[in-house]
Amino acid sequence: MKKYLTFFAAALMVTACQNDELTTEEVQQKGDPITIGVDEGSLTRAVGEVNTATKLAETGFGIFASYTGKLKYENTTVSPDFMYNQKVVGQSASGGGYNWVYNPVKYWPNSTSKETGESNEYVSFFAYAPYEANPREGSETGIIDMSKKYDLGDPWLNFRLPDKPWGDGANQVDLMYGVKTGGLIDTGWDDELFIDQMKPSDVKSSMRFVFRHALACIGDQITVQLTSDMATYISGYATVYLDKLTIEYKNLTTKARLVLNSPSGPNWKEIISGELTTTRTYTKQPDTRLQLTDTPQELSAHEGLFYIPLQVRGTDAPVAEVTIDYTVRNNAGTEYKGQATTTIPLSLTFEGQKQAIALQITKDLGLLHLTYEIGYEPATEPSYSREAR
Repeated sequence: MKKYLTFFAAALMVTACQNDELTTEEVQQKGDPITIGVDEGSLTRAVGEVNTATKLAETGFGIFASYTGKLKYENTTVSPDFMYNQKVVGQSASGGGYNWVYNPVKYWPNSTSKETGESNEYVSFFAYAPYEANPREGSETGIIDMSKKYDLGDPWLNFRLPDKPWGDGANQVDLMYGVKTGGLIDTGWDDELFIDQMKPSDVKSSMRFVFRHALACIGDQITVQLTSDMATYISGYATVYLDKLTIEYKNLTTKARLVLNSPSGPNWKEIISGELTTTRTYTKQPDTRLQLTDTPQELSAHEGLFYIPLQVRGTDAPVAEVTIDYTVRNNAGTEYKGQATTTIPLSLTFEGQKQAIALQITKDLGLLHLTYEIGYEPATEPSYSREAR
């Protein structure tokens, strides 16, 4: 499952001028600056620490914003030309953390209600990370396209899985989207977006974005062990060594569209064009001969795979086919080579979900696996659910 931390960075002073097409001269001259903030911890993920606060401060994140005047966002169709792919970056703050800034300055509309004296014009904001200045359809990885400045409707991003997804995270893009608030419900996160925002009474207060992970993840932790029955069975007679682990991720959606408001929150939409699915293979050989016991031994160095949590219609379901090659050595010094396999279905319940892989060699030298989902709160212990062989 997706793991979110919350990080209250120093409030950002983020300002800019409003578009000529959308604002009156009065707004341009007398507006109050729009300020942006980022919630602490939502910028990290265990896999390769792909999106630390430091990295996001450097790469930045993008904002689309639509001005709808006195009409609410759902009651009109507008383009995100109030702020179009506006880059926001972090600058180190004297007290630690970051101030998040952008340029040029944007201002709140100044129109107020005659009855209440309060602001009565709306702006809706949508954020994503990491920032992409020039998405190209021919790119091999990451954001390859996005909605244009004067396209009407919800802003969107087209995303493609990388060809080389393994390593320390440098070859993967941990795509994220920004929300206002939200909590965990049975089917995912009940998030609110920054839709229909009016000038706040305290214009110095910032809009703090909480970042959610748009991609699912599997294999950030891979462990292997003998079952207790197996360990007892061979005790004093033989040893088992792991030679190689191979995981083949099949039927992964190659590219898809993330709509940043669809209709009540960000959601993946299938793209039917070009290559639809892909396969990724991961191979791990221990640096030294690894003797297995009934104690779990970690194989991966947080080299999990991000994937789009969307199945292309009419194709087989995404799975991870796991194979281990092992050697059994008896007391006479004779070695026997063996292989065991299992198939793990990839959960497409909702984006951000994170699965680890825990493998066990059984008494009959077969292979079963235990998968666990990492809890939403940092203090939550993994909960295990046994899968069939």
